[in-house]
Amino acid sequence: MCANFYRMFPEHQFAVVRLQSENLTEQEALRLNNEYKADKDYSNIHYLLIIVGEKFNPGFRASELEKLSRIYRIEPQTNNHEMVVWLVSEPLATAMAHIFVSYTNEKYCSTLFRAFELLDMPIDYPQFSSLINHSDKPLTTGGS
Repeated sequence: MCANFYRMFPEHQFAVVRLQSENLTEQEALRLNNEYKADKDYSNIHYLLIIVGEKFNPGFRASELEKLSRIYRIEPQTNNHEMVVWLVSEPLATAMAHIFVSYTNEKYCSTLFRAFELLDMPIDYPQFSSLINHSDKPLTTGGS
């Protein structure tokens, strides 16, 4: 099973969360959310890309997404995110992202270039793509 993790690029005010486990449980989603929001650089992040892997399989029902989105919106420190985009490519992940973002003001898309456009970061696409390539593995097991 692949691990779920995040990586922050505070110099670009950008973070990537990767959901890539084959069975994402509610507990794992909450653990990752809590670690991400407790990170010392959290308040410096303005742009967040959540990449849902091809083998993503939620271990919870669609009916639980509203509850999860309420928990997800709890901010233990100042949230300065200007844009959050979910990058999805599989039908199940797309359906779950559609339902989840309906409870937020976030967006979802299916291509990396569209994620770049939606995030509207002050960097060019080659630099953005390079950051994504460098986010393949976390710097530490706990995140950034």
